[in-house]
Amino acid sequence: MKFKKITYLLTASTLLLSMSSCEKFLNVTPIDALSGNNFWKTKKDVEGYTNGIYLKLKNKFGGTMLIPSLDMRGNYVKVVENLDSDGSGPVNSLISNNMTSVMNGSTTYHNRIKDNMNWKAWYDVIAASNILYYETGRLDAPGFSETDRKQYQAEAVFTRNLSYLFLCRMFGDVIYYTDAYNSKALPREDQVVVMKKCIADMQAVKDDLPIRQSSSNMIGVRPTRASAVALLMHLNMWAAAWDTQSKEGYYTAVLSLAEEMATYQDYSLLTISTENTKRIFKGRSAENLFGLLQDFNYGETFSDYANYSFFFSHYPYRGKEDKTKSFLTYDKKYIDKLFPESNADLRRSTWFENMSTESSAFQFKKFINTYSKGSGTNITMYSDDSAIIFRLPDALLLAAEAAAELNNEATAHRYLNQVRQAAGAPDILSTGLALKNDIFAERCRELIGEGHYYFDLVRTKRVIDTEFAKTVMSVGDFNRGAWTWPLIITAEERGANPNLTSNTFWN
Repeated sequence: MKFKKITYLLTASTLLLSMSSCEKFLNVTPIDALSGNNFWKTKKDVEGYTNGIYLKLKNKFGGTMLIPSLDMRGNYVKVVENLDSDGSGPVNSLISNNMTSVMNGSTTYHNRIKDNMNWKAWYDVIAASNILYYETGRLDAPGFSETDRKQYQAEAVFTRNLSYLFLCRMFGDVIYYTDAYNSKALPREDQVVVMKKCIADMQAVKDDLPIRQSSSNMIGVRPTRASAVALLMHLNMWAAAWDTQSKEGYYTAVLSLAEEMATYQDYSLLTISTENTKRIFKGRSAENLFGLLQDFNYGETFSDYANYSFFFSHYPYRGKEDKTKSFLTYDKKYIDKLFPESNADLRRSTWFENMSTESSAFQFKKFINTYSKGSGTNITMYSDDSAIIFRLPDALLLAAEAAAELNNEATAHRYLNQVRQAAGAPDILSTGLALKNDIFAERCRELIGEGHYYFDLVRTKRVIDTEFAKTVMSVGDFNRGAWTWPLIITAEERGANPNLTSNTFWN
């Protein structure tokens, strides 16, 4: 899909960073504070700056309503208990894809959802990643080896390409650049072109990342080669959705990446249980390929509304003892279709209570790591789950989807049923279109609440099909960009570039 070419002036963001990943960081100006010999002197400087990039990502995922929004938009969910701060109306607008209503609102929840429509935070990560790549490339310091240099540069490539993936999945055509300290006015580029650049960029440095992290504290929270493989799988699958004439090449690449993933023996599926669920979403488990850590013990906490459990859970996983109702639930017809009682599935009993009541009694137990504040009868429970961006079942199901698209059904069954076996569910041996639909449904089941639903709905074009989307888009609206998020341009951005415009469909 082509969008009107626009220009945007990107200015590099900068950081004054502490050297511990468990401490807080500050953003400061000007950019020359980190551009010369006054900062880039040691490996410790590089590590501190790198930690700051992950903090920026953590703020994006843990300080906004991004992940819940991505699983609510167009989904079979409903508000069954009034949200605080006049949230019911804006959330219902999000569910029904009424983004114009969200844009025009001004309540707390309108503004929380509108945070998704500002791309500055992603470009802050990209700008910082480009600086990291450049400065480490010219650093000559004792104890800073060539292996160190390549690894930090590969991490910079990973974080900027992760940002470009989310930018394209949310806004379509975007501004692409990799220069450090960029100040040029640049046009938006076709998202397929951007995906191709990201794929080549990540592929070139993938092997400079470690096979495994040397410290257990870094497992799943700093990228490895398996993290890069997962990112490359998503980049290829998003490109295949839009570059349809070349889609077989992308699918073939995904299968090759899945074969590579299998060689990294630090990763494995965990059988579904309450304890394993807590391990997975706390982070650092054998399933975690990359995520952003939330840990109350280290003072690293997310905003309440950044956690899916805030909306779909109640006490003892969320709120005070008298909070006996969840704000949202799933439509009975949808959740029963996804998890039919007639089929064995450990996820049904482990992740849900009152799942089919279509009422505020619904309890989502996938995210049940908690911490508490207060004492006595005034204790309030909060989520302590991390934001898991990539995990192994996601990668396996992408491989199953790619194999099915290539009519390699035996391979599709193999990847699909690995995930189902870990859930104690019967194998699926369907064929043709039914198999493709079964793989999509398995992604809905396994990744429920993790922020994949809307992207999958758009990527597979099922957002235009009443069989799969509660809020269906017409083909015409889809092609005009109704699937994108509105792009809100700040006054600062308009001042830098008066020609900057929002996404065409939402103008």
